[in-house]
Amino acid sequence: MWSEIEIKQLVKAIIWKLGLNSKQEQESTDNKFTDLLHKFTAALDSTKTDQLQSKLRQELSEVLLKKSSEASPLPNAHPESEPQQDPQNNTPSVITAVWKYLPVPEKPDKHDEFDSKHENPPGNLKLIGARVRGKGHKHEGTNCDDWFELVVSGSWTIIAVSDGAGSKKFSRVGAKVSCEAACQLLAQELKEYQLQERDEWSVDTFKRDQTTGAFAQQDLEFVQQKLHKAVKAAYEAVEKAAMARNNSVDHYQILGNRRLNIKDLSATLLLAVHTIVSYKENDYSFVLTCQVGDGMIAAVDHNYELQLLCQPDKGEFAGQTEFLTSKNKLDKNNLIGNTFPFFSPIKALMVMTDGVAEDYFPYNPRMLELYGDLLLNQVIETPQADDEDIANQLRQTNLGSIAGVEEAKDKFISTEKRIMAAQATDEAKTVCIRSVAGYAKELDVSLSKVIANHTLLWAGSNGETMWKQGKNQSPEEKLRIWLDSYYRRASFDDRTLTILYREVIK
Repeated sequence: MWSEIEIKQLVKAIIWKLGLNSKQEQESTDNKFTDLLHKFTAALDSTKTDQLQSKLRQELSEVLLKKSSEASPLPNAHPESEPQQDPQNNTPSVITAVWKYLPVPEKPDKHDEFDSKHENPPGNLKLIGARVRGKGHKHEGTNCDDWFELVVSGSWTIIAVSDGAGSKKFSRVGAKVSCEAACQLLAQELKEYQLQERDEWSVDTFKRDQTTGAFAQQDLEFVQQKLHKAVKAAYEAVEKAAMARNNSVDHYQILGNRRLNIKDLSATLLLAVHTIVSYKENDYSFVLTCQVGDGMIAAVDHNYELQLLCQPDKGEFAGQTEFLTSKNKLDKNNLIGNTFPFFSPIKALMVMTDGVAEDYFPYNPRMLELYGDLLLNQVIETPQADDEDIANQLRQTNLGSIAGVEEAKDKFISTEKRIMAAQATDEAKTVCIRSVAGYAKELDVSLSKVIANHTLLWAGSNGETMWKQGKNQSPEEKLRIWLDSYYRRASFDDRTLTILYREVIK
């Protein structure tokens, strides 16, 4: 059966292909989305066999491809845009539309197609982030709507991620200015601040007042107040950006001869602040997060256990989300309800837009799979393992040996052709993407055990990167290529992911 997220993604794809979003826009999606979602969900609920589901997939695929060819012939389509076959049912996948590449428009408010960067946080940690333009935007020749910022200030690491509303033509502006403003405020307010030392950190440390929602511990409440102040600063930045464009002729014309208003800059916002606390002779991570809208924040602790650090804001209807510009999103109670603490030694903290998050739904446990994919694809490098250790570990698995891993590669490695400009000669056009879930299945070892075993991870990658020149690339560049390359059914949105992580050691 298809998951709820896959159904939502499919309906988004149908609406996008049929051009329904241009007829009736709301903050996230229109009533047709909701109606189609309910009808399609009902259809799937009544479809009990794989054979009937395959027939439904095939019929929808034919409709989409026919509509695509009627509405917009694509003579320059890439080879990867041909319908892909389901190996079990020999029928086309629904969402394999004919993708083409159009460049980012020059103005106004041009977003670069992609971005990747790193910062050097305190402690033995690394911080990287990347965003890429989704298939849908490449196909239509429109801007990426995502943005992210990474800042280190004193002992604090600050992460901001935002996803502009897809139905709003200048939401990318709201995404950018909100991230910048929030990070700037937090960098100023936290630069000299230190959490107090404690003999004991426990659940009681994080108790809140049942009436006000304030943390009982003053130092924790200080950080919470600054986090909420940053959200409000982000809104004010969006408001200021909207006012600055209110009299712009270029914006007026693009919006169909109307003045730009703040709703045209609608965007989500995910914030996370991190600092290291010395406790019980170890480095612990204190994290506090706050979120408006969808996307996901997740932490993997030192025991490779997953903890979700957000509750995505949802709108009134299925598939909708909230934005900074949504009514009452800045209310104190709403912000407190969307603020989550974390205290533990950490392996990774991941903050992402829904373009990545929905590809790993359900979030628990699949956020752990996301972390594993970053390891297996050497975005986060795993240390080289000893040959004897590899042999011993593999003997306890279904594959038996390194030769067995080689024979099974087709089961967990896929070759993906990227959708990109023909003149981009310095870019990898084809990459090999490894699936940690597929690898774990072939090993017949649980996903969590594979992710926690650097020897098995090394055996699955042999230290190979996604493309030949990848060995010489930075982690943030590897992350960008991975985001732009991995395949998921019905996934065509912008993708943004930031990761604060501890390197894997032997």
